[in-house]
Amino acid sequence: MRKIAIYGKGGIGKSTISSNLTAALSERGIHIIQIGCDPKHDSTRLLGSGAENYTVLDYLKTVPRQKMKLEDVVCRGYGGCWCVEAGGPEPGIGCAGRGIISAFELLQDLGMDSLQTDITLYDVLGDVVCGGFAVPLRNDYADTVYIVTSGEFMSIYAANNILRGTANYNPDRIGGLIFNSRGEGEELERVERFSKAVGIPVVAKLDRSKEFLDAECVGKTIIETFPNSEIAETFRTLADTVINGKKYTARFLTESDLERVVLKKYTPNSIKRTFEPNRYERPVAKQSYSSRNVERNEALHGCAFAGACSVSTSITGLTTVLHSPRSCAQFAFQIAANSAKRSSMCHESPLRSYADPDVHCTDMGESTMIFGGTEDLEKELQRLVSSGKENLAVITSCPSGIIGDDVRAAIENVKNRDHNVSIVPVMEDGNIHGDFMQGVIDASISIIRTLAIRDLEKTRTVNLVGVKTLSTNCRRNLDTVTDLLSRIGIEVNCNCVGDTSVESIKNLSRADLNMLLSPDQFAYMLKSFLTEEYGMNFAEHVIRPGCENTCAWLSEVTEHFGLKEETVIREIHEEFLCRMERLKPKLRGCPVYLLSLHKDIDWIMETIKSTDMVVQRALVIDRSDYSNDFRIQSRYPEVECISEYNLETIRKDILKKNPKLLLIPSNIPLDKRIERCYIPLVPDVGPMVGADFAEQWIRIMSAPAEEGWRKDATE
Repeated sequence: MRKIAIYGKGGIGKSTISSNLTAALSERGIHIIQIGCDPKHDSTRLLGSGAENYTVLDYLKTVPRQKMKLEDVVCRGYGGCWCVEAGGPEPGIGCAGRGIISAFELLQDLGMDSLQTDITLYDVLGDVVCGGFAVPLRNDYADTVYIVTSGEFMSIYAANNILRGTANYNPDRIGGLIFNSRGEGEELERVERFSKAVGIPVVAKLDRSKEFLDAECVGKTIIETFPNSEIAETFRTLADTVINGKKYTARFLTESDLERVVLKKYTPNSIKRTFEPNRYERPVAKQSYSSRNVERNEALHGCAFAGACSVSTSITGLTTVLHSPRSCAQFAFQIAANSAKRSSMCHESPLRSYADPDVHCTDMGESTMIFGGTEDLEKELQRLVSSGKENLAVITSCPSGIIGDDVRAAIENVKNRDHNVSIVPVMEDGNIHGDFMQGVIDASISIIRTLAIRDLEKTRTVNLVGVKTLSTNCRRNLDTVTDLLSRIGIEVNCNCVGDTSVESIKNLSRADLNMLLSPDQFAYMLKSFLTEEYGMNFAEHVIRPGCENTCAWLSEVTEHFGLKEETVIREIHEEFLCRMERLKPKLRGCPVYLLSLHKDIDWIMETIKSTDMVVQRALVIDRSDYSNDFRIQSRYPEVECISEYNLETIRKDILKKNPKLLLIPSNIPLDKRIERCYIPLVPDVGPMVGADFAEQWIRIMSAPAEEGWRKDATE
């Protein structure tokens, strides 16, 4: 079976030529099916006396798959030919190219091959640079390509591009050029010059004629309306050429050669355009508040869509609408659900909202990819608002961005109908905007921008900025900081942004002081945003693990609010020293090797020094992931921070030094038994976290080298 494709610039007359060619082939007794691949779905109109066919994509959109039948989308036309219209979305909505792919796949699934045709003719929108419209160029579709062109330069330019596209697949299948005159001077000469330059013959020449218009007025082809006309004979000759099936190799011209050949525009080879980089160079637009991976153009870790979801679902009173396929929504939802499970398994308290997140999905599918999802999103938002939801966040996935859904318009339409509703747009488009942490940053900022009220009257409270919603100890750390602040008479206004409520975010600007929960990129991006756009005041010290760090930020808070709470800080310091004295007899002189992926290890060094342990080496590996983007320098000179490393070299160094205790982030295979304890990526905060960690070391080193049950099992 032959498969041919008719390509050419939009509006050049492909559909009229295709229909007349199909009619001429049908008269020859050829069993042919014509498939219109233009969203206008008017390719086969002249073969069916002007009647419009039910398009494949409309069928796909409205009929359940189990009820689909081939005869519903394939109809008979002039001379017994078969007619199919692929169809497409409304202009400016969805992805017509994806629609072509889906239409072809559905026709195959419905058994189009069972029609037993001699020729399949694809009438293709040919001047669109799109993978979907290039499908007929692929080897398993069209084996011969004909290109329709007039003598206008842009029409020939499109023909040259089609030759270029054909050359990307199998170049040896060009059937020829079909000249469709516009009735202007020198048209034929231009086409013939182009034909000679690329080595592709003109296989048909169609003059401009009123007969085309007269035939179209009655909804028929020239072959049917004026069977004895000269133009009808031209189409019959073209049909014989198609049956003969001679093919040529696709060659194309450079743009300068095309202008020279077609327009006779001469550009001397000696003239070469040069550029001055420093003069024309423009700085690349930098995202205002970026994750480390995005800022440094490193490999991305995770999906921004999922990162944004982890923030929005952590806020009680905020409904999350995922504008995505169900599979993407499941992935993002499970991150929050698994966090709650991990917290429970570790005997921790999960975030309240993670226990029962309010999440909804627009369930984007194949039909959405083709026809667009803006209307579906608006309907889902309206449904939720009508059910009583007042605060919503919309997070977009990759398909939404690719097909160009107007998400903001959908949001505005819903808000215009109900002025009391707040809808947060989080335009992530999946991972197009960055990694998981970029999604966390973007969602936090978008939620604050939409919900937070500016310039409220200040109260003697603080905001905790940079909440790590997915960490197992998130709730415990927030409780620890809240308890420490309550000891000096200060309350927390808002956990920003996570494990909080919509009401707290609205009142964000009431806090007189803001404090970072860790010195990482995420926390500092929120600090920059709140400082620049809301004028918020931040403490100099960051909430970090360890006694010295805790006393430092507590002292700053007491000073800021004019409090006299030296007693609390003194008690914390004394308790820490007391615990260190109790640990010293069991740890003094113990050689320890410290290998960390976490830059903030001063709390560990503080414990090691306070118990008189011996540091063999303290090494921090600077890897490109969000757990290591800390803006901090250790106050201990022994700490080394390296980005270039060899794990085997480090392993040999550990074996050579042979420490009694190895502190590492994950397991490292060693040839000899060395007691090891794992460093958490998100450590607890508070003054006694180092003392608690040291007690683990003692238990590990006190355990017998061989478990008793192993000995019992061998006896």
